Amino acid sequence: MDECATEFLTRSRLLIQKRWVDPNTQNPKTRKTLDNLGLAPHHMLEEIMNLTEDDLFDGPCPDDNPKYGGIVWIFKKKIEGFIIYIKLKIRNRSAGEDLFVMSFHVDWLVV
Repeated sequence: MDECATEFLTRSRLLIQKRWVDPNTQNPKTRKTLDNLGLAPHHMLEEIMNLTEDDLFDGPCPDDNPKYGGIVWIFKKKIEGFIIYIKLKIRNRSAGEDLFVMSFHVDWLVV
C-alpha cells in the first residue's frame, strides 16, 4: 500500500475523530513522556491530529517487527520544548481500521 503522508494523516485524523484509535498508553516510554509533559492521552491525540507533512521523519516503511507487519510512519514534532518521536500505523482489524500509536516519546531536548 503506497500512499503519501498527506493521505495517511487525513485517514489518521478521521480515525481519531471516530475514536477508532489505540493510543497505546501502556507503552512505558509513552506513559513517561505524557506524565513528564503533563499531557493526558487526549492531548497526545490532539498533537497527532495537528501533524503535517513537514513533521514527517520516515515512512512509509515496513514495521520492523515481523510478527505484526504492515506499514509505519514516523513523525517528529516539537512539543513543550522537546522533539517528540511519534510512530503511527493504521491497522486492519476485524471491526475495521484503527490508528495505532506505536510510540510517542521524547527524542531529544531542543536547546
